[in-house]
Amino acid sequence: MIRAVYILVSGGVCVFSRSYDPELADPYLLSSFVSAMASFSKEAMGDDLRGIESDGKFIFIADHKQVTTVVIADGPDEVTSTLIDYIGLNFISRFGKDIQQGRQNLPIFDKFTEVLDKLIPEHLKFTDSVKPREPLDSLAIVELPKELKDIAMLLVRERSITEKKAALELGISLKKSTRLLEKLVNLGRAGRKLEGRNVIYFV
Repeated sequence: MIRAVYILVSGGVCVFSRSYDPELADPYLLSSFVSAMASFSKEAMGDDLRGIESDGKFIFIADHKQVTTVVIADGPDEVTSTLIDYIGLNFISRFGKDIQQGRQNLPIFDKFTEVLDKLIPEHLKFTDSVKPREPLDSLAIVELPKELKDIAMLLVRERSITEKKAALELGISLKKSTRLLEKLVNLGRAGRKLEGRNVIYFV
């Protein structure tokens, strides 16, 4: 799932941000972090940075000369480079002249939110509340892929669970726990809601 999209200009300044996950860090803090990491990668290894894994999330980075597009998602397979490039090039096509003239703090950039929401498929957007579309019962568990069976049975037993508790119960990493639970949500067999700082998965 995509949790946020940021557009950075020269110097690592964030001129646009769209967060689908309210728990993410301030976009200006994140832009400083990404900018520093990208500079380090280029100076130390002579190569452009394409992605960073941090705290169970994956940060995709695409340099489009005028802007840098940053997408935060749940894993390295969530987003294609084509989609990231499409986002960055759409932003440039609309605001390239403003960026060339050094304008960085324009309310007009906010209009890109509506464009972005159309560019990103609905099933890829992180939302803090999703209801199950179908029941998760014994018949459904039998039909699930093998890798989902254990976590599905745990969810049926507990009725609601956090990714951290699921990871502890099954002896797997937090990253894997989140990935499997999100797969159940994507299949419509589990729901997801935000309670405080915790993401709760439920049936």
